[in-house]
Amino acid sequence: MEPYQSLVNALIIQAVKDYRKAIRFLKHHPHTPELDNDPQQNTLRDKVIKNENERDAAERFFRSGWFEMLSSLDGEVLLKKVCEMEEG
Repeated sequence: MEPYQSLVNALIIQAVKDYRKAIRFLKHHPHTPELDNDPQQNTLRDKVIKNENERDAAERFFRSGWFEMLSSLDGEVLLKKVCEMEEG
């Protein structure tokens, strides 16, 4: 395997790990209006927002033209598979 392909694979694997971690966190800690309105929940709210941003960034990456250039994988299918793994 060429070094370039190893780097691409590592990038995709890390993006999947980050995505799984974010959606797992958000499954247990959803963003609710109560969370936004309770000052005692600021730390949790900040973590929720951070994980929402991570999730959204990963989704943009897997749907991007850059991902299509890097890989022959279908980013949308990959996202669906990861979500299915987290549900099951």
